[in-house]
Amino acid sequence: MRVLSLISLLVLLGSCAAASERVTKLVARQAATKDGIIVFSNSDFEEFAATKGRDYHLMFFLNAHYMAKNVDMNLPKLRQEYALAAQAFKRGPHPREVFFAELVYEGSKDVFQRLGVQQLPFVFHWGPDAVVREGRSIKIPKSSECGPSIKAYPWPAEELLRCTTGNTGLAGGEVDRPTVLKHPLFPLALLAFIVVGGYAAWLLYNSPIVKVTALWALGALAVYWFATSGGMYNIIRGIPIYYRGQNGKLVWWMEGRSGQLGAEGFVMGSSYLFFSTTLASLTYVVPRIRSATVRGVASLVLVLLAAFTAMRILAVYGSKSGIHMRTFFSFGR
Repeated sequence: MRVLSLISLLVLLGSCAAASERVTKLVARQAATKDGIIVFSNSDFEEFAATKGRDYHLMFFLNAHYMAKNVDMNLPKLRQEYALAAQAFKRGPHPREVFFAELVYEGSKDVFQRLGVQQLPFVFHWGPDAVVREGRSIKIPKSSECGPSIKAYPWPAEELLRCTTGNTGLAGGEVDRPTVLKHPLFPLALLAFIVVGGYAAWLLYNSPIVKVTALWALGALAVYWFATSGGMYNIIRGIPIYYRGQNGKLVWWMEGRSGQLGAEGFVMGSSYLFFSTTLASLTYVVPRIRSATVRGVASLVLVLLAAFTAMRILAVYGSKSGIHMRTFFSFGR
């Protein structure tokens, strides 16, 4: 009986030593990375994820280099968010109990096949109790997946961190997003910007070019065009300039009252600017023409252009809003 107890104790001590050795290896590999993500190969998965007696948790991010340029998936951005979550957990109170790993398809095809991954992105938790049977497929419970319940995409690091905490029961640190303000050279850069910018502003203020009224007029027209085109609305609301239709062709204009694209706003803003320019030319340019004949022809052309532009603007307004305005030219209709 004592012999059996001694053997059991030795086996337990051996497994604990092996588990501790694996943790030491994971900590070393994590320290060697720049973002806290350990890239696993097929052999690494067998060593650190498939062995028994693990006392640590693993988070896996499945990636594929050949899909890096897929705009819809945006895997590089998602990996950055995953790295922020990994760094946050590394700064937390349990840095040796949870490790963030990455499986790349190009180097871990066998694991991908055993997991039965049908689509990316795929992030999941692999706990100490997870069992891998040699040569058999691996089934990941839905409760261990991170992502399906997250509305925002790419999945924010805060949500990935919350998912990790929910699966492991261990809390991580706060997500520290790198910004320009946190850079150690930011105060020097700000001081240099103030000095150089102030000197450049002083030179510009004393430059003759500031007194050229034509430049101020062009600037005012640019502001007017951007404002009437709905430029700020597009930026605030995130309105796309165009989109690709089902046939793959670019769509710049949405017919009817189904919606409006950014390109439509800039077309209408250009129409407003053209209409205003024709009236301004009729008022300020035409009277300066000496020849009465040329002055009359120019006036007629500008009036026709202004009338045509106004009619097109009203037609677009009617098709978009459903409200058709009656003008002098629509009499009898």
